[in-house]
Amino acid sequence: MGLKPDRWIRKMALEEGMIEPFVDGQVRDGTISYGLSSYGYDIRVADEFKIFQPEVTAAKLSDVQCAYVAGVLDAQGAIGYDTSGGRQRLAMMVAGESRRLLEGVRAALGTGHLRDDGDGCAELTVHKPADVQYILSQLMPYLSEKREAASRALAELKSSKSIVVDPKGFDAASFDDFKGDVCVIPPNSFALSRTVEYFRIPRSTLTICLGKSTYARCGIIVNVTPFEPEWEGYVTLEISNTTPLPAKIYANEGIAQVLFFEADEACETSYADKKGKYQSQQSIVLPRL
Repeated sequence: MGLKPDRWIRKMALEEGMIEPFVDGQVRDGTISYGLSSYGYDIRVADEFKIFQPEVTAAKLSDVQCAYVAGVLDAQGAIGYDTSGGRQRLAMMVAGESRRLLEGVRAALGTGHLRDDGDGCAELTVHKPADVQYILSQLMPYLSEKREAASRALAELKSSKSIVVDPKGFDAASFDDFKGDVCVIPPNSFALSRTVEYFRIPRSTLTICLGKSTYARCGIIVNVTPFEPEWEGYVTLEISNTTPLPAKIYANEGIAQVLFFEADEACETSYADKKGKYQSQQSIVLPRL
């Protein structure tokens, strides 16, 4: 099995439709480069994204449960936001004398919205990340007094599908759809997208895909599994932001490089032969069984 050069990639793209659309050579001009290279092809990310932002709702939970959902037990989970309406929202709902805690936090912040829901509960809603962090710092002493109850809440919440990412039962509602020239991935989260290019892989060929150095040096990792013999479709890309800050992804620019390896002889069973579940995909495809 050998790594194929630019002339082979060009021939297969132009004569066999292996890559459509095909760009013969590297395009730079102030963009993250894409197109044909010496021993590979730099693919572009399309302007369609699914951003992983699971919604965790605080309403109707106890004060201790809300404390967990908001990320006070951060070693065990992540901060939960309601992202409806395109705005990040952290809502803390408490009952009884715990309302004084929210009143104190509201007064210290000088921002946020505090309201009573009519059932003896109070809810404080904030939007700014700095305000969220301040609330968490104020809740720590409060939560330490209720550690046992918090542990029970943790066990209960871990059993719900909104907490666990399950490849056998992935919740599509955990994604927010976005279309545009620049996608912003939240800290320590990821997004799915697809390539601009449609691929048709020859029977004797296997590809490996690696992320572009420009993104890798920013802590942004692109994960793509091999394109198997006789697979075809738009490639679903998984783009991880490993940093504690939001990260930009530029649509219609380079995202990763595909390397093509040709075997000494064709395989007995190709991806098309076994009717693979991701064959001929036309859009971003979520996990399937």
